Amino acid sequence: MIAAQDFTFDPIGPSELELIDKIFQVELQVRTISRECDEAETLAARLIHAYQCGVRNADALGALARSTRHHRTG
Repeated sequence: MIAAQDFTFDPIGPSELELIDKIFQVELQVRTISRECDEAETLAARLIHAYQCGVRNADALGALARSTRHHRTG
């Protein structure tokens, strides 16, 4: 029998999800991208991962989102 590992499960609740979504929505508008594109999916994953790793401040999450913008030429 394998011993169960001791871990903490800290789910993202509705208010936390709302915070992440607000930052995500702003970035979608700034980047003029659809939420269904690969770039948006990557951004969402990074925001959620950062939150799960302890980045809980809106300003810090926003800075993370801004730092991942691709510079486009057109």
